[in-house]
Amino acid sequence: MGSKVNLVLDDDVLADLDQMVPSGERSRFATEALRRELTRLSRKLAIEKLAALRSTGPTVTTAEIVQMIREDRDRD
Repeated sequence: MGSKVNLVLDDDVLADLDQMVPSGERSRFATEALRRELTRLSRKLAIEKLAALRSTGPTVTTAEIVQMIREDRDRD
């Protein structure tokens, strides 16, 4: 179930919405558009967090990573 919200849209955005999306489909259209944008923003924030972690953590070479994986596999 959805919740009603009030949004303020720029006049040109509202005009395009009125022209291109039938009135019975606007809520679905807005929900899908917001969901896509929120997913994009969430990914962007996650990438920024990973970049920040990368800059503070120790540098590990590919050879060291491969060695760690091999050692982990040998534990079994």
